[in-house]
Amino acid sequence: MGGNLELVRNTYDAFARGDLDTVLAAFAEDIEWIEPDGYFAGAGGVRGRAAVAAVFAEYPKFWSEFSVTPERFLEAGDEWVVVTGSQRGIAKATGREYRGRVCNVWRIREGKAVRLEIYTDTALMWKAFGTLPPDPS
Repeated sequence: MGGNLELVRNTYDAFARGDLDTVLAAFAEDIEWIEPDGYFAGAGGVRGRAAVAAVFAEYPKFWSEFSVTPERFLEAGDEWVVVTGSQRGIAKATGREYRGRVCNVWRIREGKAVRLEIYTDTALMWKAFGTLPPDPS
């Protein structure tokens, strides 16, 4: 297993343990974190490790439980790792369960993630929340 795959796998393992310090340590200081419009926190994305930490701080406001289960790790050239899997959460406000597919595209340079782009069905999340997403305009 290559170094990039190992970094990404270890990051998912740390997230599953709730070890956000290890997760954040895998990110470059100026990481580009890209989320779909309508995502529950940081919609559209943020830049920088501190901004990603602020996104993570939003999770408990929305979810009483939240997990990501990676299923497939695909190395795509020297810098890219694509991860497919699923997400599951329990919406804090409604108690409704969310289950959805996810694809994360990682770019790794010099042993740090410099970009992470998240693809998922945000409508399923907002259905669990029992409301519509905020208007991005």
